[in-house]
Amino acid sequence: MAPTYSARLSPWQGRTTWTLEAQHLVERRGAHERRLALSELKSIRAGAMACVLRFRGHAPVSIPALSYGGWRPMDQGADFAAFLTVLLAAAPIKAMGMSTHRGPRGAADPVIWTMALLAAGAAAMLAFSATVGAWALGLTLAARLVFLLILAGAILPWLNRTER
Repeated sequence: MAPTYSARLSPWQGRTTWTLEAQHLVERRGAHERRLALSELKSIRAGAMACVLRFRGHAPVSIPALSYGGWRPMDQGADFAAFLTVLLAAAPIKAMGMSTHRGPRGAADPVIWTMALLAAGAAAMLAFSATVGAWALGLTLAARLVFLLILAGAILPWLNRTER
């Protein structure tokens, strides 16, 4: 039996099914079917929550780990990981010199941690200054921390870019 994974991409759509059949990735959504040859695969970006496949001459194919059951999102992490493992094994990555990006965000992680600590520091500054009656001073110092938080957030789009 061919490896299959399915997910509901939104609450108002039907299920989308991805199947590996004879060196093709077949995407079915209702009556619509799209067959993509694995030999045309340019790149794979795989993570814990989604996998994005780019094929020559086609729009990117995004396969999410979350699915909707009614109006609530459901985590299908185990099924997604199993399908992703089979997909990565079937993809001609080594022969084409491509790379997969799997796991944590890499260079973005320290920036995200810095942003979280700046936000916590700004909140603590406001709370402590309010308890001692120096609200204006606390607001001034917290505003400076929030400005640094905004600057750190502006860096995120440029981190972990793959070579084009």
